[in-house]
Amino acid sequence: MGVVTSVLSRAALAGLDPLNDDQLIDLRERFNMGEFSSLVGFMEFWQKCESLEQRPSHALLKAYKSTPRKKRIKNDVIMSLDPEQGPFTQVEQDSLHHWAHEQFCHGNLDPERYLYLRLLMIYGQRGTQIRMVVFDDFMKTDQGYQIRIFWAKQKGDEAGWREKFEIFNLDEDLYNTVQAYKAIIQTSLEQEYPGRAEWNKAIKHVPLFRRKLSYEEKSNRLGAVIVDLPDLRDLELSPLAKFHVAAGVAREWLVQMEGMLGFPISTRTHQPLKISRGHRFKHTLGTDLSNAGLDEWSIASALMHSNTRTVRKYRAVSAELMKLIDDKMSDHLALVVGAFKGSIVPDRASAKNGQRLDRQIEDLAVCGADSSCYLDAPFTCYGCIKFQPLLDADHSAALARLESRRAQTINHDKITGVLWDRAILACRKVILDCNAQRARGISVGPYE
Repeated sequence: MGVVTSVLSRAALAGLDPLNDDQLIDLRERFNMGEFSSLVGFMEFWQKCESLEQRPSHALLKAYKSTPRKKRIKNDVIMSLDPEQGPFTQVEQDSLHHWAHEQFCHGNLDPERYLYLRLLMIYGQRGTQIRMVVFDDFMKTDQGYQIRIFWAKQKGDEAGWREKFEIFNLDEDLYNTVQAYKAIIQTSLEQEYPGRAEWNKAIKHVPLFRRKLSYEEKSNRLGAVIVDLPDLRDLELSPLAKFHVAAGVAREWLVQMEGMLGFPISTRTHQPLKISRGHRFKHTLGTDLSNAGLDEWSIASALMHSNTRTVRKYRAVSAELMKLIDDKMSDHLALVVGAFKGSIVPDRASAKNGQRLDRQIEDLAVCGADSSCYLDAPFTCYGCIKFQPLLDADHSAALARLESRRAQTINHDKITGVLWDRAILACRKVILDCNAQRARGISVGPYE
């Protein structure tokens, strides 16, 4: 009755009479869906109280029941391009990819968490699908390197854990990384559980992402390779769900990554990127495929959707997401992304290869590479680690040319056009750094 009392009190303060059928629409608009439903229920109860002199009429009660309810307002994270749950921009994806690779190479991100993030980013599937993966799902075939990914939501005969799967192409480097990790895990299993299974046979059914502790075990086994259960030997025959990591644990991996040093910052929220919420990687892949010009059924197939209902949202927002990337192409973004990896030099004499004519990049820079790459200089050079921009060169003119090239390309092919974004960001960073060094009167030392 507390809700009804509050509704009646607020209605009186607003000058609304619940017994006046002319004010039903005003009452519906004044209160939320739950409050109005409570009011309808109270009116029905009141009407049945025959001992009361004043009661709602049957006609009024019928009007209450037939009044359409307000639709529940739900924020669509795809259509609104929600910066914390909707699709990532291309720049955010690039930043996340470079961060993960750097952290993995420096040993700050263990192979298990690195691979979990990489598979989410590449294939855009639900976390539950990625957590189903076992080492045997990574294959080298006549068609190249491939991966099996299982459906999450199925009905009838195809319902169940790891019942129906699709085959996707796999990058050779990622395949090799998984195989190296597989060898490490097999060695660890043989050391931790000798004789508990034929591990050279069971390893193919061992989960890539494993449950480590039983419900009774505490932190003293945090270094475990896999949970110690009696039926480890059953892994010789088939995968078992009980050995796969729980959803909450995998989500905590992502939350912990968000708090790691140097984690990418969102230019839309100015906070660390959110990778632990919703289905951001699925939404991102959907919009990327839409930008690439794929038809709805092809996108649905790639996302393992049984229909195209959600795909239409990706088609609707893809152009807006591209515009968002354009709008954020700012000096602030250039600072955040870190696209420039080269070294600014005061003059050619200070640069590696400074005296070589074949290493001069117009009047802008010197190439420090030992061999020519024959790429589209200077456009592709700004993001190269061997790029040595001259301190006093006119990099602003180069930036204008880059942006013009991007604009021309994007009119014909949005995806290819966006590939210029990182070069533009690197060029902006060069301009900012050159301005800062000149303002401080810094003379950059010669190449060593």
